[in-house]
Amino acid sequence: MTYDEFWNGDVNMVRAYRKADEMKRRRQNETLWVQGLYVRDALVCTVGNMFSGKSGKQHEYPKEPYAITETEIREREERDARLAEERIKAEFAAFAARMRKKMPQEAHPDSKGGEINERSNND
Repeated sequence: MTYDEFWNGDVNMVRAYRKADEMKRRRQNETLWVQGLYVRDALVCTVGNMFSGKSGKQHEYPKEPYAITETEIREREERDARLAEERIKAEFAAFAARMRKKMPQEAHPDSKGGEINERSNND
């Protein structure tokens, strides 16, 4: 706020400038806080992995930025749910393929059927 705006301007302008300054400081504080989270993660990954050794738990730096807004959080949750569903489908398909390979030939849907009964009648 300039000198002229302060002394000769509208009285409500002072409140507006004060509110704007407060909002600016709050945003800067949140930005620095998030930056601190990234620095903490970097230290945990480097120093923590250095002291945990090969047998200890290895920490990884986040693969993507933190979700800050509600929209980002919702989108990330939806994406994670979709990926989990796809992973479950793939695991089930692999399980079904393994079970098909383990099935005896007689029980396989492509078999002609009746082979078991024919063998037992001939004995």
